[in-house]
Amino acid sequence: MPARPDLWQRVDTLPDHPMSAINGAVVGNGVRLRIEIGPKSKVGSDYYRVILISDSMGEADEPVCGGLINRGAFPGFNWVEVTDFQGRLTINGEAIQIPEGIDGNIVKTLGRLVPIGGHLMMEYDSAHRAITAKALAQRVPPVATPLGGMMFAANCGTWFTDWYISEGGREGPRKLQGFRAVDAEHAARRGREMLEGLEAFLGRAKDCDWDVQAACIPIAQATVTNLRARLDVPDGPMP
Repeated sequence: MPARPDLWQRVDTLPDHPMSAINGAVVGNGVRLRIEIGPKSKVGSDYYRVILISDSMGEADEPVCGGLINRGAFPGFNWVEVTDFQGRLTINGEAIQIPEGIDGNIVKTLGRLVPIGGHLMMEYDSAHRAITAKALAQRVPPVATPLGGMMFAANCGTWFTDWYISEGGREGPRKLQGFRAVDAEHAARRGREMLEGLEAFLGRAKDCDWDVQAACIPIAQATVTNLRARLDVPDGPMP
């Protein structure tokens, strides 16, 4: 992430930039986002960073997250990546833990920028994503992890790729890549595959560490209920 202040500008000075659509978005009670755009990467993507502003406390002293956004002619060229997420911030010198609700709303807001066939990539190397990293290492389906569940709720979880080998440099940290469906048929096909994977996980979840079970079983159960209703699949064994 570029550090020089002179390389960044507020997105409200760039009204045609795609991230202007979420500038000022409300993500909590009296909490909104301010977006800044940085230079282009070596491959032509734009760096961005997100600052939280609280009506009661003021502006955070550092960005809550940042990464890259890309636009292109084909669906797969349209993506948003979060390469850095801070679970704790300081506002006017006071340390603040990011609440789960605001975390999820930030993910949902970024997901609004992902068009049909595009994808959202979220790092899970940070301390804030430690349970997700541990769960993925224990073969929990991505959608049943705390981060994957938020991406699914943001409509960027039709299916996932887990980039679990951090290669450094341009590849960046370990991350989940969640895709938005191309069409209804695509969503239904992937949804049935996901449902089968979640049912299998719930049958073996007892083998996971307790903290992983506590975090992931409720997400898996809620997602199963969601998918069965969406796909009109009754309770019981999959047909």
